[in-house]
This record gives sequence, structure tokens and C-alpha cells, in this order.
Amino acid sequence: MVKQTTIRWTANRILALALGIIFTALSILGFFTPQENSTGVQAIFGIFDVDLPHTIFYLLTGLLGIAAAFTGQSRLFNRVFGIIYILLGLLGLIPALYFPAGAYGTDNGLFLGVTHINAGDHILHLITGIVAVVVGFFLKDSTTTRPG
Repeated sequence: MVKQTTIRWTANRILALALGIIFTALSILGFFTPQENSTGVQAIFGIFDVDLPHTIFYLLTGLLGIAAAFTGQSRLFNRVFGIIYILLGLLGLIPALYFPAGAYGTDNGLFLGVTHINAGDHILHLITGIVAVVVGFFLKDSTTTRPG
């Protein structure tokens, strides 16, 4: 007799998959959203400023989330994702981390000299980071499995 075990759809697994799909979709939209000007900035839904480095970072994040959901690493993904995105959201509020000034219209420059980030991005990063930290650190996954 062969014993089959199934991986349950826990809160961590569902969240990792949802975050993976959301960030992969945002990255795909970022690749196909036309540039607003010669600096390479796109505005997804007119809310999120992205450019090539930002879009690639979202794609990597999204693919890691999807992979984590199917490899049993969803809790670890949610913890790491949450910490990184909360830090990104908070650090993005510090004007001194944007340089060179005036790189895009009236903004203060590129975040860490690499990518464009605006208020919509800060809100997205903080909300998703907080949700991921709460689920990753404070919700316990069930340890029981049902035979499939």
C-alpha cells in the first residue's frame, strides 16, 4: 500500500501564492506599460511608478512566491518577504535615499540611485509587508495531514 500525503493549503501557502501572482502580474504589466517620458518610468494603473529595475525586482519576487507556495517554503517566504518589503516601505519615506535629484520631473531622484518609487509603491510595500509578517510569524500552520 502506498501512503500519499498532500500539502495542505495553509494561510502561509495561500498568501505566498497570492503575493507571487500579484507581483508577477504587476511585473508583466510593467513590461507592457508605455513609458511616460524619456527617463523610462511607467505608471501602472497611474498609481505605481516602475521602471526596468523595479519591474525585474517584482518579477523575481513574484516567481519566488509562486515557487515557495509549491515547495513547502511559504512560511519562510512570507517572513523574508514581509521584512524586506516593510524595510523598503519605510526606507522609501527617507528623502536622503533618493538621488540624483530631478531625475524624473519634480521628484527627488531614484531610490538608492537605482529605481523610481512613489507613494503608491510605499503603500503597497508596507501593506503587503505587514500582512506577510503577520501571517508568516504569527499564524501557525496546521501540522496534521490528511491522506490523499
